[in-house]
Amino acid sequence: MRTTHDPPLSVQAYACTVAALGIVLAIAVVVAEAGQVPWLSASMAAPYVLGALLFAGELRPLEVRRSDDESDRITVSSTFAVALAVVGPLSLALLAQGLAVVVDDVLRRRSLVKAAFNVGQYAITLSVARAVFCLCTGTRFVSPPTTLPPGALLATLLAAATYFLVNNALVAGIEARESGRRTLAILASDLRVQAMPSSISLGLAPVTAVAAGYSPWMLPLLVLPLVGIQHSTWIADRRHHEALHDELTGLPNRILFHIWAQRALAEGQQAHGHRVGVMLLDLDHFKEVNDTLGHHVGDGLLRQVAGRLTTGVPEGVVVARLGGDEFAVLVPDAESMRDVVRLAESLSVRLQEPVLADGVRVSVQASVGLAVQPDHGDTVETLLQRAEIALYRAKEEPGQVQVYRSEIDQHTIRRLSLLGDLHGAVENDEFELVYQPQVDSTSGQVVAVEALMRWRHPSHGTLFPDDFIPLAENTGAIAPMSRAAMDKALRVVAELRRAGHDIAVAVNLSARLLSDIVLPTWVERMLATSGVPASCLTIEVTESTITADPRRAMQVLQRLRAIGVRLSIDDFGIGYSSLAYLRRLRPDELKVDKSFVLTMREDDNSAVIVRSTIDLAHGLGLSVVAEGVEDQWTYDRLDTLGADRIQGYHIARPMTPVALARWMNGERIPTIILPR
Repeated sequence: MRTTHDPPLSVQAYACTVAALGIVLAIAVVVAEAGQVPWLSASMAAPYVLGALLFAGELRPLEVRRSDDESDRITVSSTFAVALAVVGPLSLALLAQGLAVVVDDVLRRRSLVKAAFNVGQYAITLSVARAVFCLCTGTRFVSPPTTLPPGALLATLLAAATYFLVNNALVAGIEARESGRRTLAILASDLRVQAMPSSISLGLAPVTAVAAGYSPWMLPLLVLPLVGIQHSTWIADRRHHEALHDELTGLPNRILFHIWAQRALAEGQQAHGHRVGVMLLDLDHFKEVNDTLGHHVGDGLLRQVAGRLTTGVPEGVVVARLGGDEFAVLVPDAESMRDVVRLAESLSVRLQEPVLADGVRVSVQASVGLAVQPDHGDTVETLLQRAEIALYRAKEEPGQVQVYRSEIDQHTIRRLSLLGDLHGAVENDEFELVYQPQVDSTSGQVVAVEALMRWRHPSHGTLFPDDFIPLAENTGAIAPMSRAAMDKALRVVAELRRAGHDIAVAVNLSARLLSDIVLPTWVERMLATSGVPASCLTIEVTESTITADPRRAMQVLQRLRAIGVRLSIDDFGIGYSSLAYLRRLRPDELKVDKSFVLTMREDDNSAVIVRSTIDLAHGLGLSVVAEGVEDQWTYDRLDTLGADRIQGYHIARPMTPVALARWMNGERIPTIILPR
């Protein structure tokens, strides 16, 4: 990222020029009026009150928000400054205004050049406003205090308008030199934002001037409407802030992020060789935190994440919360795409440190997708869409950082389409189960079936678990989907058992569900409702499922064992767990992965792995299921090696409940068996 440099020379030269001109002008006015102003006379009471109110008003500015959340400071001192400029003495107005500006700049720790510019700016503004008033009324430019001449209302309003225009024009001049934008464009923007509150404040200037001539003690009463203006502006500012910021984290929301991104892209198109990066970060397993620990912990986690992100980015980089557990980062001025990627990687690592949310220590990680201008698009909408595509690819293996690439576009568009259909599919009962038998290797009798989920999508046809289970896990749909699947599986097996078939059922569970402490409760309730004995239900989990959150998974699986449910380690041999997990978990069976079974005839190493797995399982007192058996040779070999159960196309393909019932009754009708 580019670093912040000292202001360009043209900015300093402009500021110094305005400062010098204004200070010289102020000194000239003070010197010219020194002998004409009766500083200690009673006629100075009203000007002194105006000067005091000017000073106080300068230190209590109004904050007026722009659409991009930047604010302009409008001071109620303008009411008293214009009034003092028209009824005089002008030197007192210059002294009061200059002193107030210096005090304010010191309190805000502004640079000497900035403070000098502000003094000069107001000196020029007041002097020009006074000159316009004098030209309209024929009064002298340098004079002692006076009262507002009859018929001078229009001249005072014109002086007030001049004050407003000159003041904003001088400020727009320095902003134009800092940003490279046109002065007139900045001035027009300022006038749109400030016109209403400034017109109300400056419109009170003639009233203030008349009140000063009537009695100085009337002037404090004019503070009341100005306080009302301040209060109304404060309320409007607060509402504007709330409309552009996330209530929970205080970060910019989607609307403000879009505004700032548009500005960055417009500036990026002018700055050749630099890039604008857009990142989307999505917390992995956040719904699990809400479901198991409560929404108050989830809210605390989001606040902690927001703090880590904002403190982990360089100055000028914008962090926003788009909603839910999705955050966005705008890198407005990167030297290269690699800079954006490095920042994304550093944020990903930063978020991996455990977070203390409402007294609960929570581990969190985020998947990140990013797109960069001009490589991936030149509009906010395009960059956000492509960052979203990259994000969904990243979430296939949580914790990844993915840069948008055209080759992942079509895959992800289909994925996004499925994602949009997912919740409706759960509600419309588009998911169904098919069942593949498992037989005893010695007797050949059917002893169990494995329930396998399919999605009958109305336009994409039959979809297999690899297509939709990761989506369901990332959206929270996995829980209701799994409950429905468990209920269906138990009902089908209960019906078969009532028909005289003594069989069990195996159901796969995802990593998300193994972190749900209420899982054993609803499994026990479903067993009781269906009438299926707990020993006839096998929960299949993979090694990677256990290692994702071993402590929580162990607790949940131990509670399932206490109910009487059998546990099976699926796809054994391709995961990353150690033998220590087998000792601690104490499963009932191991399921040899079919990748080894399918190749054991041609690959000696696969045959060794299968034999070793069977020996290991029997040594630990576990049974073994071998899946992927497609021919008689493999069946016989596994039987010789001691595999307890056999599953695969050689026995039967996955079938619908109706086809399974007929198959179990001895009917072998190929037309009702599902294709591979």
